[in-house]
Amino acid sequence: MIYSEKYKVELEDIGINNRISNKRIITIMEDVAAAHSDSVGYGVKEIEKSNCAWVLLDWKIKVLSRPVYNERIDAATWSRKSDKLCAYRDFELRDSSGKLCAIGSSRWLYMNLIRRRPTILNQNMNEIYGTEQGKMVFDEELCKIDVDSIVQDSGNVLEIIEKPYKIERRDMDINNHMHNVSYIEAAYEIIPEYIYKNVEFSNIRVEYKKEIMQDDDVRIKCVVKKDNSCIVTMKSDNKIHAVVELIP
Repeated sequence: MIYSEKYKVELEDIGINNRISNKRIITIMEDVAAAHSDSVGYGVKEIEKSNCAWVLLDWKIKVLSRPVYNERIDAATWSRKSDKLCAYRDFELRDSSGKLCAIGSSRWLYMNLIRRRPTILNQNMNEIYGTEQGKMVFDEELCKIDVDSIVQDSGNVLEIIEKPYKIERRDMDINNHMHNVSYIEAAYEIIPEYIYKNVEFSNIRVEYKKEIMQDDDVRIKCVVKKDNSCIVTMKSDNKIHAVVELIP
């Protein structure tokens, strides 16, 4: 089952040259995924009753072109497979002319919010979601971001920036941990100004490793490569909470 919704590029959604920002592309994908889950009985409206919610583990997004202010977007999503613990979901965004403008892939857990443990997925989950077996937007499966090899390749590193990051109430989601999109916004806060103002990142990878709570003492580190790509890590107590990879 391919689920779809329509969106519009509003004033708050635009960035460089009045074109849609990465934040808005990601929030559209997140929203249409939530709407699909609502439609089959596993969405936000069921959280209070089930004490369970979908928790994102990985994003991979490629921007092919950027719709401009006031343009309409058709967003489509589908379940492409699920196993005992993880569900995989892909996305396509098309502009007002029907041209494909962004694709995405993601991996999710269905989390018990009281026990803070993943729930074993229903054996009929593929049938419930109308899973589109084998329909992938990328040729390869989601894989781990190799942070160590990037940092160790010192000849390709332009600079390294590190600073504390204060978690604010605005960063939190309905499950009382840091919202998926807030990790992206945190990454944009630490990248150098000359990159922030002049570079559009067309390839985004995010790995969510350990949830961040409001009172966590977090440090954020950015490794800037010579091609203007950036690897951002968020840590506390030597534990990595997330890795964000931004590539032009």
